[in-house]
Amino acid sequence: MSVYLKAAIEMRDEIEDTWNALHGMPEPPFQETKTAGFIASQLAEAGFNVKEGLADTGLVAELPDVAGSDLTGPVIALRADMDAMGHRVEGQKVWVHSCGHDAHSTMVMAAGMMLARECGAARGRLRLIFQPGEETGLGAGRMVEAGAVRGVDALLGIHLRPISECRLGQATPCLWHSAGRTLSYSVVGKPSHTGRPHLGVNVADAVAMATLAVNSVKPDPLKCATANVVALSAGKGPGGVIPEQGTLTVNIRSESDQIADELGSRVDRAVKAAAAANGAQAELEREKQMPAPCYDEGMVDTARRAIVSVLGEAGGVERITTPGSEDFHWYARRSSGLRAAYIGLGADFSPGLHHPDASFDLQALVYGAAILAEAVAGFVNSDANSKRRM
Repeated sequence: MSVYLKAAIEMRDEIEDTWNALHGMPEPPFQETKTAGFIASQLAEAGFNVKEGLADTGLVAELPDVAGSDLTGPVIALRADMDAMGHRVEGQKVWVHSCGHDAHSTMVMAAGMMLARECGAARGRLRLIFQPGEETGLGAGRMVEAGAVRGVDALLGIHLRPISECRLGQATPCLWHSAGRTLSYSVVGKPSHTGRPHLGVNVADAVAMATLAVNSVKPDPLKCATANVVALSAGKGPGGVIPEQGTLTVNIRSESDQIADELGSRVDRAVKAAAAANGAQAELEREKQMPAPCYDEGMVDTARRAIVSVLGEAGGVERITTPGSEDFHWYARRSSGLRAAYIGLGADFSPGLHHPDASFDLQALVYGAAILAEAVAGFVNSDANSKRRM
């Protein structure tokens, strides 16, 4: 049995207590003050040097000496996200950890504490990164700007997977996210009396036509890509007025940044042309981007060996492609030379990610913490530092 799996099993009650605490304090993006405070206090008590206030509510914690001796070795970081999801339940807006961020933070904390106690690596340093605002797509970039990965050689992330992708006792060292784009438009018509519609430009017609235009943009069926209208509005005034102001939001997912950009250009032309055909004007006000993965083959191999060490050969799953997106990939995109990999962890997560009733098997926390600790030890103890990008 892996030394780290044994340690994680012995820590199970502590791990579950941590998860219960985090699960009970779901907070909106960039407002994770209680969450960050809890994590900081726990890690400081465990001997980590903690720096708070990065990107508003983010924090990093560094264990100066993973091994107990040689600080000249590589620096590896484990990253977790902290924010919850907003849902409407029984007519009320509530925040729920329906994407597993509480679990991710728990596993990273537990892995760090195991490494601090076990000192199982021969050299190097460990940094833990707790990031706000992943669901906004902005958190990772802001953490990079705040210096969270400055001086870091390698970075690992982890995410619970829905039951349809991966079962408990399985994990992939290469979770391949989709590139994501969210295009937000303002649409402007011309107001008039509803009894004289010919004197105005009804923005509701323009938004409706733009929606149909987006649906008419057909991606190549041989490529993984989708474009969907996810929000729209038209008018907020009294019933006797032809509405002037409207909005339209389109979400794009694809297997690569190039395909996402190409599809985004086609959607943009379609929306603007449809609005113009109705006498209205559509302007792209905001574009949120989530990049496709940029993984290092050596780090993927490190994660694969850690998974097999903890779960056995049968537990290792090859690359899983998912339609979900992750801002984790901004770390490697915006940090030259940073070697990254991202683990997808089976947890029997159901009924699905981003569902307000989401649940999973807590045994996954034990497996995930052990895999992360095993990967850190494997990386800092290895002299194989090739920087091959996938």
